[in-house]
Amino acid sequence: MGESDATTIAADIRDEARRLATACVDLALPSRLIGGLAIWARCPSSHTGTFARSYQDMDFAVGSAATTKFKALLVTQGYLPDQFFNGLHGATRLYYQEPAGHWSIDVVIDELVMSHKLDLRGRLDGPALTVPLADLLLTKLQVWEINRKDLGDAACLLADHALSEDDTDEDGVSIPRLRSVLGKDWGFCHTFERNARKVAELWSQEQLPNAAHNVGDQVRGLLQAVEDAPKSRAWRLRSRVGERLRWYETPEEIRH
Repeated sequence: MGESDATTIAADIRDEARRLATACVDLALPSRLIGGLAIWARCPSSHTGTFARSYQDMDFAVGSAATTKFKALLVTQGYLPDQFFNGLHGATRLYYQEPAGHWSIDVVIDELVMSHKLDLRGRLDGPALTVPLADLLLTKLQVWEINRKDLGDAACLLADHALSEDDTDEDGVSIPRLRSVLGKDWGFCHTFERNARKVAELWSQEQLPNAAHNVGDQVRGLLQAVEDAPKSRAWRLRSRVGERLRWYETPEEIRH
């Protein structure tokens, strides 16, 4: 994929997200889809039915060592960088516009920092177009002020994919990865558990017909796995403070 492909931007953002993500895989770039379009790419349940939705932008995570190559990829495809934003935030985030203004691309570098911090280093390669499913679930359920859109995305992920004890299982939600992340950070764990219960509540009201998995059962499995996970000393110390001290951030949306 090179400069001659600059005019091949797809008309539909979903097709374009898949095209760019495929390019990252083909070029062995440590960069993968995250966000709603990552759910769409991995979860058939998100395509139709109660949790289907539209998409106004796409999100990628990229390893810092590959940032220059990823930026070059977007430019050769015709995307326009926000020079001011990228100059100000370029160590951690990048922002690009589709040339006709139909959508934008938000890029995080190495880690996603919202209500909590999720380190994605070492999770940005492999054959899939997205980050691993456990990381995708963590990105959705780490938002303290979570909305129905993110809850619905999480429900689709759990409806379509089994929990797995194998972190190399590309089509499973890795329980070892969840234990590793949540067993070190009480605040992240607390938010995740609370939001997982919200997913189960939403599912009890709006179940998808013919789902591969019962999301209520999946959530119960998740919560039990997190409860059983070994906890770090920092986790145990922070748990003693509990909700007396705020455990999450409320970052404002950065204006572009």
